[in-house]
Amino acid sequence: MLLDAKPPKPKKAIRKYVLLAVAVVIVGGLTYYAFHNYPEEAVIKEFLTQVQKGNYQQAYRIWQPSREYTYQDFMHDWGPQGDYGKIANFVIVHTQSEGSREVVVSVRINNEDPPLDLVVDRKTKGIAYSPF
Repeated sequence: MLLDAKPPKPKKAIRKYVLLAVAVVIVGGLTYYAFHNYPEEAVIKEFLTQVQKGNYQQAYRIWQPSREYTYQDFMHDWGPQGDYGKIANFVIVHTQSEGSREVVVSVRINNEDPPLDLVVDRKTKGIAYSPF
């Protein structure tokens, strides 16, 4: 008789907690995925906003150039007579992590295609042209 007893059904409260835990893990994972590259996107937004405003010295500091990339080089690329001319608008179209140290941020500037790929170093937040 004792061996014929049916096992007790799990309580509804336990099932609710399990479902809640699964939902929290899923939402947490999606949030992490969506905002993982947010700091690097913010650096690019700030950089391009400074270029757009004509604050080239500030934009150059945000870029954190190497010794080989002079201010004259920077102005040739990003100044009013640069590759994109005066920046009227920009939009980040995609970000992608490249290993643990770099994030490639694809930006459409002045509605031109293809988008420009810039690399942001996760640690220093320095910017460079993408070799990828």
